Amino acid sequence: MKKNIILIIALVAIGIIGRVIPHPYNFTPMTAIALLSAHAFKNKWIAIGTPIISFWISDIIINNFIYAGYYGGFTLFSPGIFWIYGSMACIALMGRFSLNKASIANVGLSSVAGSMIFFIFTNFGVWAMSAMYAKSFAGLIQCYTFAIPFFGSTILGDLVYSTILFSSYSFALSKSSTFNKASNLI
Repeated sequence: MKKNIILIIALVAIGIIGRVIPHPYNFTPMTAIALLSAHAFKNKWIAIGTPIISFWISDIIINNFIYAGYYGGFTLFSPGIFWIYGSMACIALMGRFSLNKASIANVGLSSVAGSMIFFIFTNFGVWAMSAMYAKSFAGLIQCYTFAIPFFGSTILGDLVYSTILFSSYSFALSKSSTFNKASNLI
């Protein structure tokens, strides 16, 4: 149990740091954290909650310290919260089914699928919630089209971070039988 708490704290910290440090647009560890949480924790609420908590804490830091005043005061939740956090929940749920066995192919395919889920959800949210695009099929297509340049960074970041996190997790499991037994409890 103690090892799982350490893993949860480590994943939340990696997510916060990965979003707060300067990086190309959408090159973050969030999808990788959702996938590894889905694979590592038997409890689905922990698997879903870990990336969402990481995203939320990093949002508080970004919105109130890095872009201080952008939203006109202290911001507890970002606009588009349901689209962003909903995509993380869907990625974690997808990972619970696709990553029963964490092979290189499964992790890679799940990572790309996670990128697509994030792209589809969040850009639909931008189209639905903002005045930037016409509320028509043409406006929706325009929203997705304008988001394509950011999609490459999303896929690359998800693949890089998934490789790092899953490799590190696998290495930790191979070095500690206690860690392996403990991860089956949550």
